[in-house]
Amino acid sequence: MMTYRLAEFGVQQIEEGQSTFISHDLRQPAWREFESWCALGNKPAAMPTRPFPAERGRFKKLWIIGAGGYGREIFGMSQSARGCGSEWRVAGFLNDLPNTLEGYAGYPSICFGTDYQPLEDDLFICAIGEVPGRKLVCPKFKARGAHFVNLIQPSACVSSSVKLGEGIVIEAFSGIGADAHIGDFSVILSHVSIGHDVMLGSYSQVSPFASILGRTEIGDEVLIGSHAVILPDVTIGTGATVGAGSVVVRDVPAGATVFGVPARRIS
Repeated sequence: MMTYRLAEFGVQQIEEGQSTFISHDLRQPAWREFESWCALGNKPAAMPTRPFPAERGRFKKLWIIGAGGYGREIFGMSQSARGCGSEWRVAGFLNDLPNTLEGYAGYPSICFGTDYQPLEDDLFICAIGEVPGRKLVCPKFKARGAHFVNLIQPSACVSSSVKLGEGIVIEAFSGIGADAHIGDFSVILSHVSIGHDVMLGSYSQVSPFASILGRTEIGDEVLIGSHAVILPDVTIGTGATVGAGSVVVRDVPAGATVFGVPARRIS
């Protein structure tokens, strides 16, 4: 009878007196077979005590909060992000709806809900796309002692003098110039250019191919649309939205939506 036993960085498949190690790699059919075995209600045996406890914890576990469309994107990005395989490995998703991934193959399991209590070797990244959801969930995890990583693609060019908060996502081929400051839980999508001395607040999002030129100050919870251009020394208030393709030449009040070339307030 085939069974499994937990092992560091994977499991051992035990069958007819022999064991085979299977690494935690979703590309392996053997690992997917193990997940199917678990889905039937089976549980692997506990990992035996190691004789060298000092070697434990070499890798931390990264939990992805949210398993919707953006969660699936974050998982794909995590496989090549800085730190993957050297500092942490993805442990699975945290999501309050356990069937969210039904119909999608090749992803780790939804293991717990958002009431999960962080453990010592846990790290987190939030993959909730909408700002209200991020603002609701992230502080709760922080209050339980959670530590959030910055998920940065290797092709992103981030100046060594940039000041980064936590829980930030920086996607492929984006660049951030000298002495810029990126606030907590902000998302910088692919092919974004952020100039020197830019201040970007928390929980903001900069969409693909947007350009934010030097010394711009952007508040919290701001959405910058795709291909938008923000000229130097402009201030954009908290909660504002800059429409796709807009060119912002003057300050934008908090909560306003602007659109056009040059950008004008529409709400």
